[in-house]
Formats: sequence, C-alpha cells, structure tokens
Amino acid sequence: MIEYLLRRLAFLLILAISTTSFAGIKMKPTPLTGLDYSKKLLSGNYDAAIPTPESLLGFPVGQRTATPTQIVNSIQTWEQSSDKIKLVEYARSHENRPLYYAIISTPANLAKIDDIKNDLAQLANPKGLNAANAKKIIDRLPAVAWMAYSIHGNESSGADASLAAIYHLIASQENDVADLLSKSVIIIDPSMNPDGRARFTKALEQNRGIAPNVDDQSMLHSGLWPYGRTNHYLFDLNRDFILGVHPETVGRVKAINQWHPQLMIDGHEMGAQSTYLFAPAREPINKNLSKYSKKWGNIFAKEQAGAFDSHNWPYYTGEWFENLYPGYSSYAEFRGSIHILYEQARMSEDGVRQRNNRILTYQEAVHHQLISTLANLKTLVNNSKEIYRDYLADRRKNVSADSQFANISYAILPTKNRKRWLGFIRLMELQGFELFTTTKSTSFSNAKNQLGETVTAELPKGTLIIRNRQPEARLLAAMLEFDAQIDDAVLIEERQKVLRDGSSLMYDTTAWNLTMMHGVEAFTIPTYINANLKAYEKSEPPKSITQKPNSIAYVVDGADDASVGFAARLLEQGLKVRVIDRQAKLDDTDFSRGSVVVYRYDNEFFHGNLDAIVESTAKEMSVHAQAIVSGLGDGDLPDIGGSYFRLLEKPKIAILTQGGINTYDYGAIWHSIESNLGIRHSHLDLGTFGYNDLRRYNTLVIPDRFYGKLEKNEIKILDTWVKAGGTLIAIDGSIPALVAPSVKFSSVRQLNKTFKDIDQYDLSLRQEWLAQQNEYDVIKDIWSHNAAEKIEYPWSDVKPPANEKTLKKQDEWLSKFMPSGAIVAARSDKKHWLSYGVGEMLPVLVSNNPILMSDSKSEAVVRLGVYKEMDKSVWQKVLASFKNKPVSRKVGWSSLPDEYELKLRMSGLLWPEASQRMANSAYLTRERKGNGQIILFASQPVFRGSTLATNRLLLNALVYGPGLGTKTVISNL
Repeated sequence: MIEYLLRRLAFLLILAISTTSFAGIKMKPTPLTGLDYSKKLLSGNYDAAIPTPESLLGFPVGQRTATPTQIVNSIQTWEQSSDKIKLVEYARSHENRPLYYAIISTPANLAKIDDIKNDLAQLANPKGLNAANAKKIIDRLPAVAWMAYSIHGNESSGADASLAAIYHLIASQENDVADLLSKSVIIIDPSMNPDGRARFTKALEQNRGIAPNVDDQSMLHSGLWPYGRTNHYLFDLNRDFILGVHPETVGRVKAINQWHPQLMIDGHEMGAQSTYLFAPAREPINKNLSKYSKKWGNIFAKEQAGAFDSHNWPYYTGEWFENLYPGYSSYAEFRGSIHILYEQARMSEDGVRQRNNRILTYQEAVHHQLISTLANLKTLVNNSKEIYRDYLADRRKNVSADSQFANISYAILPTKNRKRWLGFIRLMELQGFELFTTTKSTSFSNAKNQLGETVTAELPKGTLIIRNRQPEARLLAAMLEFDAQIDDAVLIEERQKVLRDGSSLMYDTTAWNLTMMHGVEAFTIPTYINANLKAYEKSEPPKSITQKPNSIAYVVDGADDASVGFAARLLEQGLKVRVIDRQAKLDDTDFSRGSVVVYRYDNEFFHGNLDAIVESTAKEMSVHAQAIVSGLGDGDLPDIGGSYFRLLEKPKIAILTQGGINTYDYGAIWHSIESNLGIRHSHLDLGTFGYNDLRRYNTLVIPDRFYGKLEKNEIKILDTWVKAGGTLIAIDGSIPALVAPSVKFSSVRQLNKTFKDIDQYDLSLRQEWLAQQNEYDVIKDIWSHNAAEKIEYPWSDVKPPANEKTLKKQDEWLSKFMPSGAIVAARSDKKHWLSYGVGEMLPVLVSNNPILMSDSKSEAVVRLGVYKEMDKSVWQKVLASFKNKPVSRKVGWSSLPDEYELKLRMSGLLWPEASQRMANSAYLTRERKGNGQIILFASQPVFRGSTLATNRLLLNALVYGPGLGTKTVISNL
C-alpha cells in the first residue's frame, strides 16, 4: 500500500511539473504575409545627441501605440536635449494629466517668441495699423502653424506621427529642415485627449494577444464601452471648441487664440475600411468663412495630394466631410487660419485587412499622418507671406463699415439667472470678443427675435451688446447668428437623399446658436450700436449671506440655476430644505418661484452650525442667501407655514450605464451632476440591473440608448420600485420600451401608437389651452337660474381625424424628414415644479427623437411649439377662407386655438414635414405611479453640456423630484 502511494505521489508530481511547464508556454504565431511595412518613417541624418523615439518608447515609432505617459516623457526628454523645442503646459485634463504644446523652431526664433506673438496680434486686430507698418510686420514674421493630433483618444495614429514629426524637426541635420525651421514657428499639440488615449491604450493592453490581429471587428480594434474616443466625462472634445465646457478645450482655445496660427491641422481617424481623407470640405460650408479659406484650402490639398501620389497612396477629399458646424477645431478657420482635417483609416496597432485583401499596417497609417504634416508645413512656408497678406486684408474687412458684418449687433437681455449669464459671457471672453453693456434703457426697431419675428427690441439698462463689426467678426457671426444659411442647391440634394435612401448630407447638428443653447433671450439688431454703451465690466461675486438678528430662515432666489445645487448640497449635509412653489415676497424682497428656503423651525434638531453651513454653501455656489425675520408673505402671496413652502427630500441618485447606453448622454448627465450639484451618486451597470437593490436610491436615470431596450422583467422591477416611491427619469431612446402599450408601465405613448384614439389627445391639448385662459364667456351665464340648454364643447368645431390607416401612412411619410439637429421653441407649464427657473418659452434641441403624446393621465410640462396671437388682418383672411363654415384649423393631429398660430422652428434645418409631426408633442412629461413618478425627456436635456435651459429641467427633476413628486413616508415615528 505504501509503495502504491509513493508511485501515485510521484506520478502526480510529474504531472504537476509538466502542467506548469506547458502553462508557461506561449505559442509562436504563424507568419502573416503583408504585415511588414518596408518604408522607413524617418530617414536622413539625425543628431546623435538627441534620443531617438525608439530609445524612449522601447519600440520603433509607429510600431505600437504610445501611451500618454510615454508621449509626455518623450517630449520632455527632447526639450532637455535640444535648443529647438520649448514646451508649454496649457491645461490639465479631468484626470490631472498634463497637456503640452511644443514650440519648434530655430533658437533665434524661440528667443523672440513674445515679439512674434505681438506682431501676430497686431495683424489680427488691424485697427490703427497702417500699410507701411503692416508690411514690415509681414516681412519679418515667420510662418506659424498649429499641428494638433488625436483629439479622439482611440484615433491614435496622429499622436504617434506627432512624435515622429517632433523628432524629425529637432534632430534632422538636413538642409531642407533647417531652412523650414528658420522660416517658421511650428507648434505641435501631440495628444489632445490624454484621458481618452489612456483608456484606449489600456484596452489595447488587455486585448492584445500573441498573434497580430488584422480583423477590424475584433475587440483589439473596436475597443470596449465607453471606448477611448471621448474624454473623462465621455464628451467629444472635437465639438467643444465654441462651447468651452472642458478644461482641455478652454486651455487649448486660449493658447490657439494667442498664437493666431496661419495653419491649423487636426489629425483624426475614420472607418477601418476607408483610405485617407483631407480638406477641403464639400457643401454645406458655413457662409461666414472667408473666400481665401477656400483658395488656400485647394492649394494645400493639391500639394498634399502630390506627396501621397509620390508614395502611391490612396486618398480623397470632400465626400462625407462638410463644414457647417463651427464647433470643431475648424473654429480656427473662422478666426483666419487655414484649417486642414486629416482622416486616416483607423486601426489599433498591427493593421487591418481591407476589402482589397491588402493589410494596411499601423506603421503605414502613422506614416500617412507624418507625410501629410511635412507636406503641409512645406506649402505653408513657401506661401506664408501671401497668406499673411490675404489674412490682413480679410481682418481689415471685418472691422470696416462696408462688410457683411458692419451693421449687425447682438443684444442679450440681462437675467436674474446669474450662473447662466456669466457662463455665456465666459464663452464670449474666451474667444476675445469685444463686449459692451447699455448704460440706459433703449429700443431698436426692425430687430429680429429668436423666433425670426421683426419686432421693436426693448433693451433695459445692463443689456449685453456684442457688435459684429470687430476683428473676430466671422467666428462671432457663426456662433451668434440665429440661423446658418444653406444654399438651395444643397437643400435640394439633401431632400433627394432623404427621399432616395433616408441618408443625409448633414454630418452634425444644423443648429447651435449660443444664446439659444444657453436659454438667454436675445435680439439681432440691424445696426452698429454706438451710443449709450460702456465696455463690459465683470461684476463682483454676490455676498454669500445677509444675516439679520432674530432671522427665521434663509432664502436663495430660484431664478438662478445655482440655487438647485445650493439645495442639493444642503440636503446632503443633513439640513431640511424647502422650495417655494409660487412667486413670493418676504421682508420686502421679491423671490422667484422655485426659491430655496432653509427654515430654522425645520432644523431645530440639526447638530451642526446652520448659519456657517448656509454661508459656506452659498459661497461655493456663488449665490446670495438672504435672511428673513418674518414668514408673512405680502398680500395674498405665500406665507412660510403654508402649502406653497414645500419640503424636499434628499436625492439618492443612480444612473444606468454601459451596455447599449449612449455614452455621450450618460457622460453629459454625469458631468452635469458633478459640475452643477457636486453631490454623491451611483453608476449602475445595465448588465446587472436586475440584481441591484434599488431601495438604496430614490431617483434613477436611464440615459438615451444607442441600441437595445429594457426587458419585461427589468421593467417589472422598475414598476415595483416606482410604485414604492421612486422617481424614474428616462431619456430619448430609452423611452420607447417604457411607453409600449404591451408593458402597461406608462400612460404616455409614442405618436405612432395613438392613431386609434388621436382625438382624445387633441381634447387634452384643448383642455390645457382652456385652463390657461384669463377670460371665459361662460362667466356671464353663471348667475342664471335656468338650466343650461346649450353647452360649448371643446370638440364641437373640430374636424374629425382621418382613419387609423391613413394617419399611420401619413406619419410614416413625415418621419422620413426628422432633423439631424434643430432648435425649436417650446412652451412650459409655469405652475409646475419641474419648470422652475425656465421661461414660458424655452429653446429645445431636437433630432430624430420619440414623438411623445400625453393625455389627461399624465402632465405635459413642456410641449413643442409656442402659441402666438395672429395679426387681426391675418385672422380675418383665415375666417374668410372658411366662408362662414365653422373654423377648424389643425397642425397635424392637433387643433389650433382661434386667432393663434403655432411658432416652432428657431434655428437649423427643419423640414415642414418634421415640424408638423412634432408640433404640440410633449418634450417633458411627468406622471404619478403609485407613490412614485415617471419623468420622460423626449430628447437629451444636456446636449454637449450646453443646452442650459433644458438642463435646468433635468436638475429640477433630480433634486426636487423625490420631495415634490412622490409620496414619502414620515420616518422615525
């Protein structure tokens, strides 16, 4: 027996040793033909004293993807090794990674950087610059280029090419490079999104195998949710240049604007099965761009094409690349730079097998970006003086009295919403626009309001005036004009594409007006305003707190978006907080509806220093907390012990994420909570949603979805949680699964599910309208002693709807024309708590979103379209058209009130079919379910972090929802 056990033990020991040996072996991959790239990226004589990229990275440049840390270490080493490079840290990312740009030139040029920047600033603002001095400046100025790469973190080849370019420029001993540096200052921004690139390179590390992978569908190339394209908060930084939401952008824009570069390139990647695209763009092209922009774009393209032809590389221009939206890096083109986009077929290391069976290697992709860089620099240096002359002529035109911008001013009305007002001004100052305010009230005729109506604009004292006649006229117009014009020929082609196959020429949103995005009221004034103005002066932050002896409460005005964060942060610190559900007047001070109240009576047993916490929180949020000594309201206005002073509940927020969730919408909501509220919240994995204990949360947000939907068992979980008192907030593409009739979760429906009962939705709409009126004919009959023989029913003069089949067919047709991004006017219910802090009319950014229908079972807090009273003469023509028959006017499914029309489009491309389909539909709905509530947003309320009016609606839902919209249990009994 012992002998058997010894033999058995020996066998197991041998097996363990052999298994361990095999476990440590990695098989050598089989050969893959076509993976070797024979061309050298770097060739010529290089200074041996300057470390090579390979010595710093541990691999030849372009063979693998350099991490953000490797990029920073490399350029810092080169700065220490060469007198031809100087680094400038211009920002820190959200994850505290440094962003540098490298200034590359001769030591002589680097020694006079400040003089060069001063000369550039004089050309940029040529007021008072005579021709002789201008010529001297141009003669002595070197060419200036800003070369930027990989703003999308998983579009990696550009940043790797930037390393090759920096090394080539500072280490090459060739005469042509020395000549190039003597005539230019080259600024290289090597990696514009280090947080996204770090996420991407980590995913590469995790998905890399022993064998090269050239299948673009594999995770090595496709990446993992949320992918590396975006920054920490999952924003696309290449849409942020006019929005200025993120520190990476703010630092970058400040730097670019200080340099006024002649050339700006932006190195990207696109679909793996493509080739290589570069500028110029095709239509639509923004009308505010200069003519010389197109001229020089063609010249640069011709020489870049020649460089590619010499290598026998494929490329193209135009096609999908349009240039309407000014918020890309191409914003610099509106400031006078020649802007060139690079788009390289994307892969992650190794390479990708393309449809022609050729492997496009990563090294070749990097080489494409490098050759493009050097070709563009050569063209710039050879044409720099003429480009400066064209630039100066255009800048002189911008400030002249006979340009297209000469007699236009923008007037932005002052508002009690200080956070929003200062945020708008910050963006204007970021771009260096000249700002003024009115010193007294004034008015201007023939002004245009945001609905496109010609009106007399009444401008109170303190109105912000931005005159379009100024050096940055082109960018200013692009950011503030109410509409970006598109040629009829382009619109014809767009409609043809829609009808032919449902595609579009539009690559991005067609509306972005900054006053509308920020939700501030503005006018376009057709004159150069020059009287009763003073230069804009920054206001001091408000005093955090005004204390009074024997005060009973503190109040922060609810007109300011920051008031919501004030309430949220106090709730998180354990204070009891109320909100006033009606306009109020206390201690002779007017307070807006939605004002936040901290009542000492509620906080009698609070153990902290109430006054100190209120003061410090008010300071954090830059709001003023006003002490009051009496709770008695003025006249019939609310008193502090009444029902209008509503008690809030601490929000306990969770956001669903991953899976098919839209990364942009999720990131925008996350960023909004952290930047506006700064309170703790949780992010839940959609994949394990059914296993989470939702009782920990009283507010759950389901962002928009790219694909997929909640399953029936998950909706059942939600149903139980909402009925128990939860606040569910669902957005855009997450809504259809929740409002499907079969799941019986919500009473709200999509338009295409309502045709059988469409008249009931029209009746609810009419009832809403009647409830808002201040005069009723029936009042005169109230005191009659007779029973009424005749009743006016709201549906009596309504034309019956078409049959269900016809309505469905019509909707299928209308739905073909939904926008890629337009701003429409919406009306809000001014008596609903969700509308605190927004105007009766607010701008809403829409695209191909669900069309939501709300009847009497739910509350339509915001509907698309605003009613405007018709001119009397116009109404008489309407009456005459009915020839004494009952007047029955409709927009799509919805009836119009007599003497009123529905205004909808504010900005962007909105086909008539789309406007009819979405007219009077619900943008924001709220309905009770058990002890809880369901809140639905038809489109994303925080688009790119910049739609601030609709973002306020979301903040209200997040912070006030648990207290104002649900039935909560009295605890601690």
